[in-house]
Parts: sequence; structure tokens; C-alpha cells
Amino acid sequence: MKKSQILRLSIAAVLALAICVPGFSYNVGGKELIKNGEGPRNKWMMQIYWATLYVPQELKGAGDTQIIDADQPMIMDITITSGVVTKDKFVNAIVEGFENSGKAGYPTADKQAYMNLYNSVAFAKGDLITHRYEAGKGLTVIHTPKGGQSKVLGTIKGLQTKKAWFGIFLSSKPAQDNLKKKLLGK
Repeated sequence: MKKSQILRLSIAAVLALAICVPGFSYNVGGKELIKNGEGPRNKWMMQIYWATLYVPQELKGAGDTQIIDADQPMIMDITITSGVVTKDKFVNAIVEGFENSGKAGYPTADKQAYMNLYNSVAFAKGDLITHRYEAGKGLTVIHTPKGGQSKVLGTIKGLQTKKAWFGIFLSSKPAQDNLKKKLLGK
């Protein structure tokens, strides 16, 4: 068996465990994060991506504003589940999401800096986009192509962009109400 096949199988196994094993967690900045909730983003009667929110134990089951405002480590994983998602469609949806998040009280001056992270990225079904927030460091975006190597796209410093990003999903003007409920574990 070739090394590339072994690597692909290993990555697939890890991703399968991450999705299927209830005890799966992340460790960010020395703090363990646990799954708070997960669910699909649907549009045009089809699933576009699957989102999973990981928070510290003390935020498990917390309300939307508590999670958005918390200056604590957290992660949002987005797995592209549809072949119709392109970088341009994703970025346009995020622009709209940032606008709605801003209207809900979570604006960011770093919207363009966030968008620029995707300049050299192409999306495909099965790709994973991880948004990792760590207090004092900022929001780090990581792209993992299906079966490929993870690549850090960049980090945007500060709490405000973290609030705006998580506000896209959890604010009073979320991308999808049903997804918000699922991410909150309801």
C-alpha cells in the first residue's frame, strides 16, 4: 500500500472518529473543548455544509450571547457536504453573514481581512474549514481539503472578529434558525 493511500485512510479514520465518537474533543490553549452542538446548513432544499461547535465545559449549553461574547477558546468546524459550494459562494455567504451579525450587534472592521484569507483556496465536497478562537491570539482559519493536508489560512487578532464570526451562526440574525438551535444543543 502506498504512503499516500495510508495517509488518506488515516485522515478518513480520524475524521470519522471526530464525527461519530461522542467523546471527541479539542484542546486549545491548554483548555479542553467539548462538542456543544452540530447540524446541517440547508439551502435550496439541500444540505450545503455540516457545522459543529466546540466550547469549554463551562459554556456547554450556554445561551447564544454567552457563547458569542465569551473570550474563551472555541472552535467551529464546517464540513462542505455539497459539490455546489465554491469559494466564491462561500465568501459571498460569509459577507452576508457578517452583515447580519453586525446588524445583530456584532460588527467587525476586519471583514475584508477575513475574506482575503480565502484568496488562494478552492473548495470541494468533503473539505473541512476550522475556525479556532484562542484568547489573546485571535481567530485562526484552517482549511483541510478532503484527503489532504491542513493549511492555516491565517489569523485575525482580537475578540471582535471572533464575536462577528460566531454571531453569523448564533446571533439574533443567524444564517439559519434551525442550525442555531442545533449548535446550541437544543
